[in-house]
Amino acid sequence: MVKSEFSSGYSTRVNSDGDEDYNIANTAVYKSESAADENTALLSSEKNDGLEALDVSRGAWMSLIGSTSGMLTTFGYVVVIGIFQEYYQSNQLMNYSPSEISWITSMEIFLTIFMAAFVGAAYDVIGPKPLIIPGTILMTVGIMLTSISTQYYQIMLSQGVLTAIGGAMIFHACAPAISSWFDKYRATALGIGNAGSALGGVFIPVIFRQVVDYAGFGWAVRAIGFVLLFVSSISCLLTTSRVPPPGPQKIDLYKTYIVPFKYLPFTFTAVGVFIVYWGVFIPQNYIPSHAVAHGVSPGLANYLISILNAVSIFGRILPGMFADKFGRFNSYFLCCFMAGLLTLAIWIPAQSVGVIILYAASYGFFSGAATSVWHSVIADISPSEEIGARLGTVNSFMSFATLSGGPIAGAIITSNGGEYYGAATFAGVVMIVGSFFILAGKVAHTGDIWSRK
Repeated sequence: MVKSEFSSGYSTRVNSDGDEDYNIANTAVYKSESAADENTALLSSEKNDGLEALDVSRGAWMSLIGSTSGMLTTFGYVVVIGIFQEYYQSNQLMNYSPSEISWITSMEIFLTIFMAAFVGAAYDVIGPKPLIIPGTILMTVGIMLTSISTQYYQIMLSQGVLTAIGGAMIFHACAPAISSWFDKYRATALGIGNAGSALGGVFIPVIFRQVVDYAGFGWAVRAIGFVLLFVSSISCLLTTSRVPPPGPQKIDLYKTYIVPFKYLPFTFTAVGVFIVYWGVFIPQNYIPSHAVAHGVSPGLANYLISILNAVSIFGRILPGMFADKFGRFNSYFLCCFMAGLLTLAIWIPAQSVGVIILYAASYGFFSGAATSVWHSVIADISPSEEIGARLGTVNSFMSFATLSGGPIAGAIITSNGGEYYGAATFAGVVMIVGSFFILAGKVAHTGDIWSRK
């Protein structure tokens, strides 16, 4: 019999027939030694499972190359939302408000992340390739349809929906594939994989700006689509899972999506990630339009996204290395806190080109870690056979933050007469608040705020 208790009187009792009886009083802090013990036992048993060696095998590095390619094509396309936001505001959607346009880019982020719950569960059953290959097809079709779209609803369906669903199938098969192959260097490996997203965010704005001036929007988007199709093909060939998929089986929705939240460190961490993601994409969405509003040329404004993502490459790798040595919770807390602090300290007063570039570069470093290191934190407190589902659960949970964050910021900008200080304040504050929930997750996991975890 498993018994879980709340200090205020909530208890769950499993009877001899396997049914659950509930007594609900005032819910307070959850205490579950059995959940923690079960989680720990699963984590300790998987390192001696007789499969190919963790961290050092050929399969691990081939899969890392494939997964990095997949992340480049998917989130690399997502992190350049700012160039689309600025272009749509100045061209085919100029009659729409920034908040209305941001629903397109926010929907793209939302579905890319939200689909993780379904893709993660499917990954645990069928492995990565059956997800990556059709995902590549859907994403490519979505990008090509975007290139011929001129109306709001057309862009929403092609870029905001179809491209996002295809990208989600690729990205959320790649992240757990990396986690399955690495243990000691898991945060570093995930940082390298996520650096692919930043690399995509460097060259995609360059392709867009170089082609759009000479051949127009349609060919600029198509050129990006052809490049991403080629890179994604590498992911289709090389990405594998260390743990063989068990094949079709019934998915226990309660165990997959509810049970993890009974483990208090998981709950605090998931809530922290949700709050951080409420603000983390706002600067990436609005830095170009903010720069144009302060006299920067559209060409240079788009290159700000390349600068941000170029520095973000180091922000995804170096904090991962730091995390493996000094603690994954520690690294993630610090980077989320600094991303919020820099937004409040630099972006709010930024008006000159030099200061805007300084913010884009410095924010790129810490935001890169804020969107990558949490994968290793969740993987660190999850059994390997549940990593895909748990990463998917957290992704889907916090996707609602990404859906609302951009439009909220756009509404704030409109209400402030086109000024960006209110949106910057919102983004900075929520990232700092989220970082302290991450810290609470660490304390719940280790019992020690100063430990190297």
